[in-house]
Amino acid sequence: MKKYRRLLWVTGVALLLLATTAFFLPFLLKRYIEKHSVEWIGRRVTIDRIVLNPFTFTYAVKGFTCYEPGSEEVFVSWRNIAVKSDLIDGFRNNHWRFRKLRIADPYVHIVQQGDRFNFSDLLEMGSDGPADTTATEPVQFSLEDIGLSGGRIVYASDILKAPVAISGLQATCNRITSESARMDFDLGLSIDGGGRLDGGFEIDTERSLYAIRAELKQFALAQLLPYLQDFMHASALQGQLGLRLDLADSWADTSALAVSGNLTLDGFGITYGEGAPLIAMRQGQVVLDTLNARTQSFKVSRMAIDGLATRFQQWPDGSNTWTKVLKLDSTATGDSTTTVLAAAPSNIFVMLADYIRMLGQEFVANQYTADSLLLTDGAVEFEDFTPEKPFRYTLDRMDIRSSRITTSAGTADFSASARLNQRGMLTSIFRFDPKDFHNVAASMEVKDLSLPDLDAYSRWYAAHPITSGLLAYQGTTTIQSGKLDSQNHLAADNLRFGKKVTVHDTGIYILPLRLGAALLRDVNGRIDLDIPVTGDLNDPQFKPWPIVWKVLKNLVVKAAAAPVKLVGGLVGGQEEDGSVEEVRFAPLSAALGKEQQRPLGALASLLKGKPELGAALVSVTDVQEQAGEWAAKQMKMAFLGLAAPLTREDSLRVDGLSLRDSSFTTFLNGRAPGSAGRPERQRCLAAVGPEAALQAVGALEQQRQDAVRQYLAKAGIAPGRIAFRKGNEEELAGFIGAPGFRFVVDVGE
Repeated sequence: MKKYRRLLWVTGVALLLLATTAFFLPFLLKRYIEKHSVEWIGRRVTIDRIVLNPFTFTYAVKGFTCYEPGSEEVFVSWRNIAVKSDLIDGFRNNHWRFRKLRIADPYVHIVQQGDRFNFSDLLEMGSDGPADTTATEPVQFSLEDIGLSGGRIVYASDILKAPVAISGLQATCNRITSESARMDFDLGLSIDGGGRLDGGFEIDTERSLYAIRAELKQFALAQLLPYLQDFMHASALQGQLGLRLDLADSWADTSALAVSGNLTLDGFGITYGEGAPLIAMRQGQVVLDTLNARTQSFKVSRMAIDGLATRFQQWPDGSNTWTKVLKLDSTATGDSTTTVLAAAPSNIFVMLADYIRMLGQEFVANQYTADSLLLTDGAVEFEDFTPEKPFRYTLDRMDIRSSRITTSAGTADFSASARLNQRGMLTSIFRFDPKDFHNVAASMEVKDLSLPDLDAYSRWYAAHPITSGLLAYQGTTTIQSGKLDSQNHLAADNLRFGKKVTVHDTGIYILPLRLGAALLRDVNGRIDLDIPVTGDLNDPQFKPWPIVWKVLKNLVVKAAAAPVKLVGGLVGGQEEDGSVEEVRFAPLSAALGKEQQRPLGALASLLKGKPELGAALVSVTDVQEQAGEWAAKQMKMAFLGLAAPLTREDSLRVDGLSLRDSSFTTFLNGRAPGSAGRPERQRCLAAVGPEAALQAVGALEQQRQDAVRQYLAKAGIAPGRIAFRKGNEEELAGFIGAPGFRFVVDVGE
């Protein structure tokens, strides 16, 4: 009985000591750490509670905070770190087993300046002492069931434009042990600037392998704007990036690289200046099926871009949108000058480009495949201020589609289509050999291309305005081993040029286009041309476009030089037949000449022959363009000291004066000093006042309506048969331009 009583007493004392240790030692340890933390690590540490429970084998530190040296800014903190372990067994067997490690709400603030971090001093502690050469037995350990939740990391660096922060960090790992070189982690986190990352990674140090699987969702591109601004004068970056990535590689074997992934881009857009759109895209997707360095194969299963839109402007000094937007740095080396983008090597985009370049150098694909390439609903807005009259053109509804492209197949097919300035259509089929780009076959067709849309170029580079015409084109081109054979057919309906203008590019050769077009038109007002082009692309001296220009030039010159010979075979018809679709007036004019009476006469004949029909005359005048024309004329008259009405000689003086005449520019600087640097007509508009210009254009529009009414009335058309009104979007598409009216014929009420 005494023996059992003694055993019970010893057990009670042991339990009491353990309980005392569990309750008092953590408190003493907490106080001791807080008191000496500055002495040990140069940082103040506070702890809410330390748990050492020998009964449940639970050990924890709660409410831990470590501050930056001499500061109240938090360096590291966590709400709770807890782990379970049998320490006695670890001491006894030299095998430390930990389980159920839980880290709750950890926070780390990292600051980098050059190659120094705000924790570099901690890493260097004890490095000056002699190395311990005592042989020790390897320690065995295992850590199972690891979980981290609610983590937050803030990283600031002198190479970053702004600190980067992640929140809601979740991490799990089943096992880390000294017996295995492999570790697997699952991660999840939110990016404070916008975005969510989930995935995991694997590291195998014994086999020198690592693998990453990650999915980035809704990454806000706006947070990359400061880095983009190193390259260009961008004012906004919009869009969300998504990425799914599976990557396996070895740091010891570059041929082990294997990658697959899916990249998406939604609502992408870049604006510059005061918010002008530079490039935009509704959605983009690239699906990388395989990139395998060992088999040297590369396969893209899908590449799709929807709603890509861009704007390109060009100025007389040779600059364009991109040369003005991009920040270029010119460096002179010897006798040459190299122009590069001005951005530091630490820029995120530069580092990404360097990484891609490195992969390209290490990886050469002998086999590549792309299942489909697709661009839908693209648009390009083009403006050229090189001519005195600005040229504007829009390509939209652009579609480009491809068949499967692979090195194992014979050919790859592309089809493309686009709408031309809201009216014409372009379609094309392109076929090439992926193994040999010198083997190509292509066909292209253009329908209903409105030639007056090219008037600005026609005036500036050919000295003749285009007053009417629709162009159709059909062409086939084949290239075999670099040998070009191109067959081209052009058909122009009702192509007409106005009289030669005096303001044009000074370096051009002026062809008699007005006469040439009149002679080349057949009895139906149509011009048909076949232009074959052949040559060897392997010859650096061969250039196809000069051949095309030479054919057209010779045709016009010969037609003007021998008109009797050219038209001698034509029988019947009226050479000057016009279209009943519209009537156009000369800029700032309401006079009815032959060019206006011809379509109005045709309309009158139609209405008299069909009493049940009526016609709406829809204004197709470009009001802003005419306002600029009126303002330019007023400023020219003021410069020349002229006043309305003008004599014929005065009108010639006004028309012959270039808006870019140096004396006129000086005059304009005095009348509108705040408009310097803007296009000439805009400067004139600023000088006379937009309201006055619009009022004058409106008065001219009314005069044209009155003139048309009077002409049709004299032709016997009752006033109720015609009406002047505004057109809807469909009626105006592709027709806005020179002053005039489009005839919309319909059955009357």
